[in-house]
Amino acid sequence: MEMKMSVHGETRKIAFAPAGEMLAALCLAAVSLAGHAAKTAGVIGRAIDRRRVMSELANLDDRMLRDIGVTRSDLRDATSGPLLDDPTRVLILRATERRAAARLAGRAQQH
Repeated sequence: MEMKMSVHGETRKIAFAPAGEMLAALCLAAVSLAGHAAKTAGVIGRAIDRRRVMSELANLDDRMLRDIGVTRSDLRDATSGPLLDDPTRVLILRATERRAAARLAGRAQQH
């Protein structure tokens, strides 16, 4: 038991102060853990959504993939990375590179 001075100078016994501090610390830890779990669940959910999009793209035929500027090998490369990486970044990069190369080739033919 802990002795504390009150405002008027008398002492009183506080039996639950250490337990209260421990309970407060446990509550803070639980809130922190819940926040971390929610963040992790969000990351995993986004990764699953992106993989679902990649699966839908893989079901398109080669002509449709070419129309959006990617190839089947781009899809394979994009999904070969770690599970939590964003495979759409690879597709965006490949499509952008392909469009830039086509523009440069078009300019070279004009001159």
